[in-house]
Amino acid sequence: MATAVPVGMRTRDIAAVIRRLRGATLLRFDSLSDTDLEREALPDWTVADVFRHLADSDRGSVLGAHLLEFLPSKDLDEFEKQNDVNLERLRAVGRTQLRRELEVWGQRLARVIAATPNVLARRQVSLAFGRLPLAWMAGLRPYDEWVHNWDIAQAVDGPEAREPAMEPALRDLLAWFQLRALPADALLQLGTRDGVVEVAVDEGPTWRFDLAAGTWGPDVAATPTARIELDVAAFCLLAAARVPWATLEAAGRIRVDDDEAGTAHAVLDAVRVV
Repeated sequence: MATAVPVGMRTRDIAAVIRRLRGATLLRFDSLSDTDLEREALPDWTVADVFRHLADSDRGSVLGAHLLEFLPSKDLDEFEKQNDVNLERLRAVGRTQLRRELEVWGQRLARVIAATPNVLARRQVSLAFGRLPLAWMAGLRPYDEWVHNWDIAQAVDGPEAREPAMEPALRDLLAWFQLRALPADALLQLGTRDGVVEVAVDEGPTWRFDLAAGTWGPDVAATPTARIELDVAAFCLLAAARVPWATLEAAGRIRVDDDEAGTAHAVLDAVRVV
């Protein structure tokens, strides 16, 4: 089932979200000491490497290389390896130049997305995550940036760090982004299962996934056999493999009802975006 970019998620709106989120990222960058930048944020990545990745990903998106890295023939392991390679371009630059890369390429990406006609943004393309609208790729950048800001907070402030802020427009965008991506992989992995899993995000969108029929979206009328409720931030942390669903469920951030057949939990097992 094809789903158009919803009202409020047009290219100019996505670009505005990217600008505001990058502004917050730059403030975070400025608040960190040189020692903070050298803390480990991810395996083999320092906090500075995370910022290098964000700047390079924006550059790759503007120049078109980033889209090529998500072609159907690619897998997540290849993509992660390519991220490591791409970091090398900015390894030698100093703090001032790295900040400028973050600012300049973030601005350029926002301009490109804002100038993209919505009719083109709705066009479906085949990606490693399935067949998705081009606007989904635009949503990948703020998703990635929010998750990496979480990584930075964990590295600098510790495991009890507050999650990065998520303004309403960003929350709406990432809810659509996660729901739109979920079925592509989940339906492939769960193709032999029956059932209709309803997924409700915060107080926002509710989609249903009819596994037997292979349909998904906000307009599926089939009666749900199981229900998942979760907040957008939890959805992002799960999709990025930062926090497992069992931990989020134990914390009350994911709630599963009527799942006697285990289908809803199987869907949660399948949630994965880089």
